[in-house]
Amino acid sequence: MKTDIYSALGNAIRAHRKVRGWSQEELGERAGLHPSYIGQIERGTKKISLVTLHKISAALKVKMSDLLQEKLPVSKASEWEARIMGILRDKPEGLQKRTYIILREAMRPYLKKGGK
Repeated sequence: MKTDIYSALGNAIRAHRKVRGWSQEELGERAGLHPSYIGQIERGTKKISLVTLHKISAALKVKMSDLLQEKLPVSKASEWEARIMGILRDKPEGLQKRTYIILREAMRPYLKKGGK
């Protein structure tokens, strides 16, 4: 079965975006592209340039070649876990650590004894 390269590329971009918990608007903002253009790319209805592919890969923090692979990323995280990771992913390590401590303290009643 022959796969359209633009559809496969769009599926890969969508999968990487969803792993991060980002909307098309978020990816568009990070890549400097309009959200509707992101949607067209993900649906495989737009042919994109290497410059655009580079912008998207840089925003997603993946290699361009990763987006051209047939294998798609697998996420076992729930929607909410992915959203939390999407918020924290690009933040400084110190802020990530402080956020973790806040979440851990908020979740303390729900954690098993000794849970971290």
